[in-house]
Amino acid sequence: MAETHLTGTSRVKRGMAEMLKGGVIMDVVNADQAKIAEDAGAVAVMALERVPADIRAQGGVARMSDPDMIAEIQATVSIPVMAKARIGHFVEAQILQAIGVDYIDESEVLTPADYTHHIDKWNFTVPFVCGATNLGEALRRINEGAAMIRSKGEAGTGDVSNATTHMRSIS
Repeated sequence: MAETHLTGTSRVKRGMAEMLKGGVIMDVVNADQAKIAEDAGAVAVMALERVPADIRAQGGVARMSDPDMIAEIQATVSIPVMAKARIGHFVEAQILQAIGVDYIDESEVLTPADYTHHIDKWNFTVPFVCGATNLGEALRRINEGAAMIRSKGEAGTGDVSNATTHMRSIS
């Protein structure tokens, strides 16, 4: 019997984005923080080994989070669990899909694997969220298959002025 390759439909992928709209997606580094976020009303958690401020301060290569840590968070909470993959690193995205994350963030916070070519998101069942700083960038990510666009501030700084400027450029 021939094996069929399944991909998620745009309707299903974008439906998840609609469910998250207006809610808080909290960055967490362990299962305890994920449970606190869920109890506080977060609509989803982003599983990270280090928060963006620490990634920025420590430098070096920032990769996808440890799958075991992500699995522990998944086992602890009932809300959607998201995780980041490096820009252009489709193997990290395949791993995240295989372990059952609810959303993949192809993220500029991590060290890019390819500065030019982003992941072809159409070939995945799991939906993707991507950051954008302007309308052109947002449309390119949507064309690649992103189901949700987030505005980007300057990661790890706490300065939201960039994010609001980017939102104005996108909308």
